[in-house]
Amino acid sequence: MSNKFLLPVTLSFILLFTTTCLSAQSTTGTATFTVKTISNNTGYSPKHVLAIWIKDSQGNFVKSCKVMANTRKQHLVKWKNNSGGNTTNAITGATLSTHQTHTITWDGKDYSGNLMADGVYQVWAEYTSQNSASGQPAGPYMSVEFTKSTSSLHLTPANLTYFSNIVLDWVPDGVGVEEAIAWNSNISVFPNPFSESVKVRFELQKSSQLQAYVTDQSGKMIAVLANDVLTAGSYELTWDGKNENNSRMSSGIYFIVLRINGVATSHKVLLVD
Repeated sequence: MSNKFLLPVTLSFILLFTTTCLSAQSTTGTATFTVKTISNNTGYSPKHVLAIWIKDSQGNFVKSCKVMANTRKQHLVKWKNNSGGNTTNAITGATLSTHQTHTITWDGKDYSGNLMADGVYQVWAEYTSQNSASGQPAGPYMSVEFTKSTSSLHLTPANLTYFSNIVLDWVPDGVGVEEAIAWNSNISVFPNPFSESVKVRFELQKSSQLQAYVTDQSGKMIAVLANDVLTAGSYELTWDGKNENNSRMSSGIYFIVLRINGVATSHKVLLVD
């Protein structure tokens, strides 16, 4: 049988594959997700373990963002099945004693630091107050789907039985540069150095999407200060030197990052005893 048509077909496939790869985008930016958990009054309630993680549209694990379960990770059965227990670059801690609000950020990268292609992603949250890996029921879980792209978005899904105050923002880098130039000139950080708390005062010239958080010198997020759409006006944020687990950080250099409409400024602060 003649194979004279194989070469043109192969060339067409290569051209199609190359065009597809070249057209794929991988926008840099930040997704910020906030949720408050509500007790389901089972097992060891209100004590519980919790995980928040990212999946792609095919259900593949991308990155764990927060895992509060030092010795009981196996009972977060959905997270464990999807992630294999991977906590690389995630916020981690012990079992939680009370239900509370959680805020995480995702930089659009997988757990290895590779920037993910634009497309549909999901933020998942799960908690349990029972031995869910030992025959007891799995705990409550939820997910929010969003599109990582060159356009920003702000989602406020309806409250669920065990999850409330849900907010998800995706803000690509480089959005709103003109607005950020005037805004950046009005930022003040004081006192610095500080021992008890440091304040960040700033002005917004127009309604803007603001994300504010604290990182250590390696870039790991320590605490979230704000994630909201604010109207024009003067504002002040305070960081008390504690992390998301309400534990006092050690003395050293930290960075307060303010991101307005996708454009970030970083401000070095020194925490002293």
